[in-house]
Amino acid sequence: MTALTRYRTALALPGMARVMGAAFACRLLAGMVVLALLLVAHRTTGSYASAGAVSGAYAVALAFTSPLWGRIADRRGPRTALAVASVLQSTCFTLFVLTAMTQPWPPALTVLAFLAGACTPPAGAISNTVIARVTDEEAKRTLFSLSGLLTETVFIAGPLIVAGVVAVLAPIYAVVVTAVTSAAGTWWLRGARAVLAIELDRPEHGESLALHRNPRLAHLLAVVVLGAFSLGALEVSLVAHADGLRMSAGVLLAAMACGGAVGSFLYGGTRLPGSPLLQLVGALTLFGLLVATIGLGPGVVATLVVLAVAGAVNGPSDALQTMLVGDYSTDGTKSQAFAVLIAANWVGFAAGNGIAGVLVERYSPGAGAAAAAVTTVVAAGSLLVPLARKRTPVAG
Repeated sequence: MTALTRYRTALALPGMARVMGAAFACRLLAGMVVLALLLVAHRTTGSYASAGAVSGAYAVALAFTSPLWGRIADRRGPRTALAVASVLQSTCFTLFVLTAMTQPWPPALTVLAFLAGACTPPAGAISNTVIARVTDEEAKRTLFSLSGLLTETVFIAGPLIVAGVVAVLAPIYAVVVTAVTSAAGTWWLRGARAVLAIELDRPEHGESLALHRNPRLAHLLAVVVLGAFSLGALEVSLVAHADGLRMSAGVLLAAMACGGAVGSFLYGGTRLPGSPLLQLVGALTLFGLLVATIGLGPGVVATLVVLAVAGAVNGPSDALQTMLVGDYSTDGTKSQAFAVLIAANWVGFAAGNGIAGVLVERYSPGAGAAAAAVTTVVAAGSLLVPLARKRTPVAG
């Protein structure tokens, strides 16, 4: 079976094409919103500090409130969570636009951006919950790979859409387009029969995600944080490395994103040996080793090649992590678990940005890449510890 045939077969499952299409529209929010808010805030206030506070407030709010929306989806139903969050976020975006069009007090924009982030619809968590209920394991893996591919594509297409809007209209319209895209995708997803099906089949009273009672899931989420930390640290290191190469950091980041898209596509269309857990260990280890070479300061061509390969190796990690979260969580807590997965990625990435910034400033661009490499390899190694314990024979 060819890769394209596997994708066609998976998307032919009842209602799945609509879910994936709507999920992509919702994911565009992630690729557009931070840049759109940043541009509007800077144009309005004239301050990069204020602009950074606005975009940062959105990201922080999203990271810490997504588990709450996941819990609402599990306990009150995904369609309720999507509808309420979409209405609230659209209201916040509208107030943000109206405030930016006047003579705003900069903290007001920060507060509204925070509220908009806090009301981000749990579309990713809910679409992953739909995929997790697929009984065909091969189709499930393909769909999770496609989901990872769409995520990679979003961070290429999103900034380009914002750039296109800003090139023709004022930056404020980039926020408008972002808000409309998010709302349209959310309501499209809400109307899917597959989403209605998981709402009807959910436990009557719902469950609360208790990580202290699920050590496998807690460990996996800790690995996700470390992996996201590595990506955040690598981004800062690449910006500094690009200055030394006298080229745009965007080109380096795009090379890794394109590699990630290719890796996700190939993974979803092939069958590899080993369990998802062992495949994740291999992907993280190879990614860490490749990232370590960036710390040695390779030239332009070598850097682009390494980043493309590293992206391809790391591309399947998102699908593997999502599959394992689905396997390790119960039916009544899947939306919460997937929402915590999203939060773990945001928190880890932000921490990587911050710590690598200090390392690069005090030492060298390679210090950020070294921190990313070590963190990734340590995360991969930690996943082998439980497996080693299981295989160790009990004495006596």
